[in-house]
Amino acid sequence: MSPEQNYPAVRFVVRYGLWLAVVAGLAPLFVAAVALLSGWGGGAALVLALSAPLLFLVMKAFAELVAIISDMLLPK
Repeated sequence: MSPEQNYPAVRFVVRYGLWLAVVAGLAPLFVAAVALLSGWGGGAALVLALSAPLLFLVMKAFAELVAIISDMLLPK
């Protein structure tokens, strides 16, 4: 089997890592808007909104680490 067939999840993260990070960063903002509209209060929405950039950064770093590791360790 070729390396592309052995690691489909790695290939997916390398290809769509930026989009995964963007979606992960926007998800808490969406949940914060739902929290405000459903009456959870401003505290929950504030915590969710403040966690969005951190989640984006963590997912972006994860995608970059997977790309680095796949470039160095997986056979071409």
